[in-house]
Amino acid sequence: MVYFLIFIGIIYFIGFAILRYSFKSMEAPGIPDTYIPAIKFSIVVPARNEEDNIEKLIHSFNQLKFPKDFFELIIVDDFSEDNTVNEILPYCSSSIRLLQLRNLEEQSLKNKKRALHEGIQIAHHEFIVTTDADCVFDKNWLRTIAFFIERDGARMAIAPVAFTNDGSSLAAFQSLDFMMMQAVGISLFSLGSASMNNGANFIFEKKIFFELRGFDGVDNIASGDDFLFLNKYRKTANPQITYVFHTDAIVHTLPQTSVRNFFQQRIRWASKMGNYKNVLLTSTLIFIFLFNVISLWLIGMMLFQAHYAILCLAFLGFKIFSESLLLNKAKQFFNFDKAYLTLICFQLPHIIYMVSAALFSKLKTYEWKGRILR
Repeated sequence: MVYFLIFIGIIYFIGFAILRYSFKSMEAPGIPDTYIPAIKFSIVVPARNEEDNIEKLIHSFNQLKFPKDFFELIIVDDFSEDNTVNEILPYCSSSIRLLQLRNLEEQSLKNKKRALHEGIQIAHHEFIVTTDADCVFDKNWLRTIAFFIERDGARMAIAPVAFTNDGSSLAAFQSLDFMMMQAVGISLFSLGSASMNNGANFIFEKKIFFELRGFDGVDNIASGDDFLFLNKYRKTANPQITYVFHTDAIVHTLPQTSVRNFFQQRIRWASKMGNYKNVLLTSTLIFIFLFNVISLWLIGMMLFQAHYAILCLAFLGFKIFSESLLLNKAKQFFNFDKAYLTLICFQLPHIIYMVSAALFSKLKTYEWKGRILR
């Protein structure tokens, strides 16, 4: 048993050492003050019951430093049951448009995928940017994205997302968890596997959407409008994808306000795992899951058999040390000052959540935005 745990621990350590090295190899370039963007963006935002957040998004859009005629905002209301539409209407103009799904004919495509589909249909510009209605971004957000796309000749771009951390325990927990997921995705990209993205900051050429027939083939899956579309493009003959590794490109989104909502969100994310077709990503996620299962088993054994205590604590200590290798680099990029303290304090709840979210994603439906999904 001891030798097995040592073997598993060494693999875990090596894995995070590789992820750290890969993350470290990513460099944020300096963008010249003289740089003038040559591409245009249509920002498409699905919105459902976002009356408390949508005005902040619009304000964030209005303060963007980008050529005025080179970008637009399309907000697609997804049958909101609150005051979202009335919050948007005073801001509507030639550059901020509102599309309401309730005014369109029914179709088989549902929920967020349909909102994105309809928004893209009316987009004026060559590149689509998807984000969420509870997001805000830096004034140089679009300028930074444009620079990377033009520099790398990319047709698709993945960009970073972070949770807003208000200092509460729940927000800190979510921020750490999400930051580590983002860091793994960045590291895998550096290793040549553009396999993780988030719809809150996802960019692609509009032509790609039509070339790949939109969400055809993944329209029966409730979630995955971001990851599954990325992987459709990855399977094409010559995918041209860049990662916008720059702090000005980080989009900030709100954490969940309750443990229940947080868990429902993570079940929704975990439910996509069965659709991963990338060997490196799948093996990474499976091994992390199994490592957490072993950690949880050791904790359980320690509670019933005291002689497991030293073994369990040593194993968890090695786990924290291994994860700190990647955390050290990620916290600098995402500006998370108390990352180490959060990592140590929330080890037990994080292990429990990692195991249970993965299991529940296979056993039950989940609720999101007032809808029951699977």
